[in-house]
Amino acid sequence: MPDSVQEERGVPFAQFERRAAAAMIDVAAVFFLSIWLMSTLTSLAAWSPTGRPVLGIVALLYFAGGWASPLSATLAQWAVRIRIVDESGERLGPGRAIVRAVLFIVGVVGILTIAQVPETPSLLLVAGVSMAAFYIAAITANRQGVHDLIVRSVAVKSSVLKSTDARAELQARIAQTAGSRWLLKRPSSARLALTSVLILVVVFGIYSAALVRYEMELRARISYAYVATSTLRNALEASYRATGKWEKSETVLGLPTKSDYPDGGYFVLEDEGVIRIRFTVIPKLKRISLVVSPSWDGESLTWNCRAEGEIASGVLPAHCRS
Repeated sequence: MPDSVQEERGVPFAQFERRAAAAMIDVAAVFFLSIWLMSTLTSLAAWSPTGRPVLGIVALLYFAGGWASPLSATLAQWAVRIRIVDESGERLGPGRAIVRAVLFIVGVVGILTIAQVPETPSLLLVAGVSMAAFYIAAITANRQGVHDLIVRSVAVKSSVLKSTDARAELQARIAQTAGSRWLLKRPSSARLALTSVLILVVVFGIYSAALVRYEMELRARISYAYVATSTLRNALEASYRATGKWEKSETVLGLPTKSDYPDGGYFVLEDEGVIRIRFTVIPKLKRISLVVSPSWDGESLTWNCRAEGEIASGVLPAHCRS
């Protein structure tokens, strides 16, 4: 039997990969439980609860309640035989469980900011620091993440709590590193590779989904903005056919001088029937404008569209791509 396997069997601490898998299941459970709770409250009461506060309260009760309960674990951790205890092997008190839950939730929120990186690249630093705070549980001597080190908790195998000898061994191991709880210990190459792959898969999955969603949002906003100019375009075309000239003012056409979008942005009329579309919310769109200009061939009028500024052509309407 390989030495690494023998060593792993003798270690009382829970494997990082198992902890990560349980954490993902728990986060998903909190998310769906919050949705169910909000739906139930909405149907039973005359008000609709706000999503983020409900999600935060449910998460805090779920994690802190599980760690301070006789289970010493969340539902997912209990299912995969992981227990969260203090460094003496005893159940966490309510106060310590709450602090650990808050730190854990903040870390998860930090990791989930990966979903905002396509829109705000600077959040990559927040996501990276948050992942590192959890990742060190794979390389610290007692497999403690930052949230464990702060509240002096450890994630152990359930078998540790079933015998006095195993609990004593846990206490002895922790006592050996009492002088430096941040002591690092390099895991086997295979385990380190597995851990790294797991993290990369999660990060890539979140980022890929976020990028698709972000590009769809850009495309939807741009298409909506273009369609919103239809009233002004129709009025300009009717006026040009009647007078042979382009009106320079929306008021002459019976329209407002600046048409704002409810989700941020506006369009204005410029010289020669040109309509300029601007955006005021999403940073990437704030750096561009869409120019919609008429082209008259003597019988029919065609509206041409082009973007000024750097923007991927894939998010533009088909008729606005060069």
